[in-house]
Amino acid sequence: MKYMYIVDYKDGSAIKDKVDTWITENEENILEIVDIEYNQEGNVFFAIVTYIERAKD
Repeated sequence: MKYMYIVDYKDGSAIKDKVDTWITENEENILEIVDIEYNQEGNVFFAIVTYIERAKD
């Protein structure tokens, strides 16, 4: 399993769009998205994408 951390320092409204963009840009390398967890600590919003990487030929 692999993890991708995506951060937004503004109001957090763009974090889901950033996650969707990353998934779209990397879908050829992703076998399965296991989980997406969204958190906030103060003014820092972040997402942790847990995924299984596709085997490389």
